[in-house]
Amino acid sequence: MRSKVYFTSDAHLGSGYHAYPLGVERRLVRWLEHIRPSAQAVYFLGDMFDYWFEYRTVVPRGYVRFLGQIAQMSDEGIEIHFFAGNHDVWFSDYLTQEIGAVIHHRSEVVQILGKTFRLAHGDEEYCSLAWKDRLIYRIFRSPACRLLYSAIHPRWTVGLAMAWSLKSRREGLRKQTLGRIPHAYHNEYFDLEQEHLVLEAKRYAQERPEIDYFLFGHRHLMLDLSLRGDRRVMILGDWLHYNSYASWDGQQLLLEQWEIEQ
Repeated sequence: MRSKVYFTSDAHLGSGYHAYPLGVERRLVRWLEHIRPSAQAVYFLGDMFDYWFEYRTVVPRGYVRFLGQIAQMSDEGIEIHFFAGNHDVWFSDYLTQEIGAVIHHRSEVVQILGKTFRLAHGDEEYCSLAWKDRLIYRIFRSPACRLLYSAIHPRWTVGLAMAWSLKSRREGLRKQTLGRIPHAYHNEYFDLEQEHLVLEAKRYAQERPEIDYFLFGHRHLMLDLSLRGDRRVMILGDWLHYNSYASWDGQQLLLEQWEIEQ
């Protein structure tokens, strides 16, 4: 019986940061196969791909196991939703035409099985912290910049983008080690109540009291906190360290981890 809705994010498929990228994709596909009998919808909240750019007739190579699995699920009537993250911001119409997926380029407030969810990757909220982040956010989402970028041959753009992504992740881990930013994989070292996405959820909750649940990706944290009343905020973790996801059946919203052995 298809009675559940699932949410996950930040698989970063194709990333050089993964010791065995194909193994990550296979693990994700096994999870999708596991949830397929019970899923009525799956929401991918950004950065499922470490890099994605659609030219008019060219898309990135790879990911055939993942794309094949979600295509099969879509063919069976399961809703597939992709939210653009900061790594896979340049979705166009390929996944819609080939798979039937719904693409979301911004945060969304949606009704799901009787409750109101605000779904977002989280980079939109984080870009408010520094002018450099705001600038990069606007450049990446600029139609003019996208058009100029598409004029460059993929042999140059793909390598550049993957190298930049790997450098950014290594730099982020170095800063975390030095204590300059909260450590996403040792979250006991900072106050989760002060996590920026939690603060943003609290602000949204005051402006939009009808929202029950706030779900984010982006931060590579597994976090589930209660807000005032029955409201909750979740950060979905990732598929680099946690193999994590959320499930909702109309009664319970759970943040879980996929155990390969089960």
